[in-house]
Amino acid sequence: MNKMSRFVAVLAAASFLAASSLAHAKDPQRVPRRLSSVGDSITEAINAEEYNIFNPINPNHWASWANGYHGFWEWLLGRTNVHSHNQRISSAFGSWWRKNYMEAVSGADSYDIPQQMSQSVAHAADYVTVFMGHNDVCQNTFAEIPTDAQFEANVRAGLDELKAGLPNGATIYVVGIVDIYKLYQLGDQLTSLGFIDCRLIWATTLFGIFPCGTMLNPLNSEADRLYTRSRNIAFNQILQNLVAEYNANDPHHYYEYTDEAFNYDFVPSQVSGFDCFHPSAEGQKELARVTWEAGPFSAY
Repeated sequence: MNKMSRFVAVLAAASFLAASSLAHAKDPQRVPRRLSSVGDSITEAINAEEYNIFNPINPNHWASWANGYHGFWEWLLGRTNVHSHNQRISSAFGSWWRKNYMEAVSGADSYDIPQQMSQSVAHAADYVTVFMGHNDVCQNTFAEIPTDAQFEANVRAGLDELKAGLPNGATIYVVGIVDIYKLYQLGDQLTSLGFIDCRLIWATTLFGIFPCGTMLNPLNSEADRLYTRSRNIAFNQILQNLVAEYNANDPHHYYEYTDEAFNYDFVPSQVSGFDCFHPSAEGQKELARVTWEAGPFSAY
């Protein structure tokens, strides 16, 4: 090969590499000033710290792992500072132009993802946290658990909303579903209001009163519970696969996934002392910590 041929070959290779780099380059990542959380009762921090016997679904938004806050009144009332993503963003990037939107609603499942994500788009979020799927796993009967195809279609419809509507450079952070089997394993150590055995409360799944019969129903066999856990794991795999797909194919947004919530081993003090089901304020604090440390802005 003569010098001219070599030069042409090198130039062609350089042009190809440059084109490849441009094809995969992403828009600059935006500072996460506008937080929007997509989720269910966990993100709403239901019964995390303060309870109401007349309202068994009591939001404690100050204790949310994603949107929590700790101002003068929270300090005065002795409420737990969970050091949420919202707080960590303000600490890392400042409070100027900050917004803190909670789209999460107690009882939501994957069928609600597109609607919640459309709200994230309407709020022009820079940073969207997604912690959803617990109510897909937690059903009254096994037949009610969505199929893989149904779950994937629901999540994909929501991600398409974000892809089409979020500002360029926005970040979508998907947190895998908590390992609900681990909650069941804590049962003999949990009490409600300090004296009621949580397994007695869970027994009301027999009548559809308490959620998550697919895991907590006392008539379930170990094989039943392991089947439910397998659906939990399968849904997380779908979430992880979708995040990888969208991150590879969308040059305008950043997508990340973490299994830290699934892998975390909660202890009794980190489960609500009222409903025996949701994370307590201490549990929310740990969720905030492990997900932030594994997340897209942990270096700040």
